[in-house]
Amino acid sequence: MDFSEQLKFLNRSRLRGGSLVLLLFAAASACLETGGVHSTGAAVAFGITCAALAISLWYSPDYLHLTVNSEKKTRWQIKIRWRLIGGALLLGALMAGSARGTVLVVIAAAWLAGANLLSRTVVPYAYFPTYYWGTDFVLLAALLLGTRFDLVLGAVMLAAAAHLSIVACKRYPLRWAGVISTSGCLLVFLLAAERGASFRFSVLAAVLLLVASLGTAWLVLRAEEHNAQNIRAAVSELMEFTGYSADQVQRLWRVSDQELAKNWQAAGIPENDREQMAQWYRDNSELYLFAIDGYNLEYKRIRSNLSVLKFASGSCLDYGAGNGELILELARRGHPTTHYDVEGKPMQFARRRARQQDLSVDFLHSKQGLAAAGGKLGFDTVFSLDVLEHLPDLPGELDFLSSLLNPGGLLVFDVPAGATRSHPMHLNHQLDIRAHLAARGLEESRSLLQRLPFKKQEKYVFRAPGRPLLSF
Repeated sequence: MDFSEQLKFLNRSRLRGGSLVLLLFAAASACLETGGVHSTGAAVAFGITCAALAISLWYSPDYLHLTVNSEKKTRWQIKIRWRLIGGALLLGALMAGSARGTVLVVIAAAWLAGANLLSRTVVPYAYFPTYYWGTDFVLLAALLLGTRFDLVLGAVMLAAAAHLSIVACKRYPLRWAGVISTSGCLLVFLLAAERGASFRFSVLAAVLLLVASLGTAWLVLRAEEHNAQNIRAAVSELMEFTGYSADQVQRLWRVSDQELAKNWQAAGIPENDREQMAQWYRDNSELYLFAIDGYNLEYKRIRSNLSVLKFASGSCLDYGAGNGELILELARRGHPTTHYDVEGKPMQFARRRARQQDLSVDFLHSKQGLAAAGGKLGFDTVFSLDVLEHLPDLPGELDFLSSLLNPGGLLVFDVPAGATRSHPMHLNHQLDIRAHLAARGLEESRSLLQRLPFKKQEKYVFRAPGRPLLSF
């Protein structure tokens, strides 16, 4: 993967998404100024809806469309709607000033919940955008035409419904945005005429809807095109390495995690048997090759790799390096690099990629060899990502990795996660990581965001004592 291209794309996405968010807020503010709201509850609901729409517009297109998982968009749409139903009930309780208002809120929530339940059993995945836009449109039209539902709030909710339908669209997002924009704008002008609202308000509400729908479609198209480029490059590499067809590669991307989970359950390995675990990972290394490769194409993983690359300094080790995505990038940047993992297909794939790209990388598969390399030269940066949750002796692993650091070197690793249904091979470690490493003289580095009490910390960064060596 070309990380410089990924960074360019994501930076441009932020810029474009941010520009659309500014347009969205400008249109929403103009609608509010022209049309006004008739209660404090409606004003609160308007503000919350605008904020949620802006966040999703900025984030969701890349998150949903940089992936090899064809079901991700469908699952997200179902999950996000359960959250929206909860939000609708809460906002409705704020807005309902009478028993009739409360009844309307319950009916609306029941309509949305029924539509969501029905979608899982009746509606084919390909028709989800049409189905959800239809159910949302009918509900909002009924509320706006049949009640005194606030017109300004209705306009921003219509824009949010358009965004939710288009952002999860799998094919022809611009065409679908055109259909949505047309139907939505017709409803807006009809409502404005019925309520006696000004023509200026009608135009501003239509602009709000167009920004949400066409802007979303534009971002989705960009993400789809970039994802297709990433997938073509990854498929080509795997086809050359394995001899499999493109269809086989993409099938293994889809099923590798499930197959690994099933094989782990069948093996029944004791959690403290390191040797048996290592053998299991060797035996299942081809499945891991595809699982890791597909994972590396996910939006969150791309962002994560770009963020940890910023910590690299001097000689670098990736402990549990898998397919070598991170360590090969560090070698391209001129760092002395070492790839460590069990012998298997991922290591073979990483070796092949290093040779093809003429990169100098040391490949090791024994802790004795790694300890010897660390004792001779040491490492200025040690990475261990998505690895420690697979190993039985977490305190011992952290002690070993910290012993490889040069004075002032950095240890960057993930928080070990416990077992889940999809990843039963993750071990349930119980360790106060901060206390353990602090007792060995390592000092944690945390950003301001990581220090916030509500911020979940996904990665740890610890610095070894002593003066750091010169960085490369």
